[in-house]
Amino acid sequence: MILDMIGDRLKQLRIDAGMNQPEFAAIVGTTKQFVSQLEGGKNQKPNAEFLEGWARHFRVNLRWLVSGTGPKNAPIPADDASDWSDIMGVRQAAALGDGQVVDEYAETHKLKFRAESLRRKRLKADKLAVIYGKGESMQPTINDGDAILIDTSDKTPKDGKLYVITYDGDLLAKRLMELDGAWYAVSDNDTDPKWRKPRKLDPAKGIEIAGRIRWVAGWVD
Repeated sequence: MILDMIGDRLKQLRIDAGMNQPEFAAIVGTTKQFVSQLEGGKNQKPNAEFLEGWARHFRVNLRWLVSGTGPKNAPIPADDASDWSDIMGVRQAAALGDGQVVDEYAETHKLKFRAESLRRKRLKADKLAVIYGKGESMQPTINDGDAILIDTSDKTPKDGKLYVITYDGDLLAKRLMELDGAWYAVSDNDTDPKWRKPRKLDPAKGIEIAGRIRWVAGWVD
């Protein structure tokens, strides 16, 4: 079967992979509507970055995807550096219990994340940072010393989600809860005597969201 349009080839990749349009769109961070336009032939000149992302994900040659010429399948590299994104790690610790005084963020190292995983979550590498938890009040979700990946572009609070915030001069990693129009900081470890109850955040003391927590990792004994 000859696939005449880019949309035809993209649709075949999607169908062969058993994906629906939203799943296919999420690979490169676009929308179901955009994929539908491509497959329907309404858009025959899609974003080059999207095409590169789909070609890399499905291991097909970009030339074949764009023009339909040349071999379809791309060789699988032993370790393709383009499959990984560098995320800045900083020395600042986010307190899980008592406040950690805010220090200047200083880059200390880089951690590598699979670019494909970030695309699936619609995260941009240049908007991410890794800091480390300190304390025990967010156990078992976050433990002392765990690496915490934050999305610094996501600063609009959502009820029940995890954030790193600056409050009253301290840097905290907490779950935010909205109640009667006010925001509260909540700890997951309800045995911590200082954080057993949600703590109401007073805007007068200064509240700044550094970013939403999207990934946590640490050692397992």
